[in-house]
Amino acid sequence: MLQKAWAALPLTKIKERAFEGAFFSVVLIAMAGWVYFITLSLLRLILWLVG
Repeated sequence: MLQKAWAALPLTKIKERAFEGAFFSVVLIAMAGWVYFITLSLLRLILWLVG
């Protein structure tokens, strides 16, 4: 019984790490999208003000 618990422990850690990695990558993609959107909007505003 104890051996099954110890055998399942690495698999649980791998699943947790995979979930954290997927969440982190989604957050990074979302942040990059927002930075791109804000930069593009500011650039258009500056070009509109100058032009």
